[in-house]
Amino acid sequence: MSTKNRSYEKNFKILEDITDSLNKDEIGIDDLVEKTKEALIAARSCIDILNHQSGEFKKLENEFSSLLSSASEKDKNKDENKENSSSGEDVPF
Repeated sequence: MSTKNRSYEKNFKILEDITDSLNKDEIGIDDLVEKTKEALIAARSCIDILNHQSGEFKKLENEFSSLLSSASEKDKNKDENKENSSSGEDVPF
């Protein structure tokens, strides 16, 4: 399976499994280079996924901020209109 198609969780699981195997001395010298390469690919993929998600969250945060600012301005304008109409200003008779 291509690392591009693996989810963050699957890549992280690969890292956990390799780490556990290393801690238990289950990886021999013959497999060490290959497992290290596999771990590096999984780690890069995790970082890429996290960076992408961070960018997406920043976009969403900006959209929410814009939405809240817009709603706040509308509320402010409504309050000002109520004050103007209740004070008798510009009331046509």
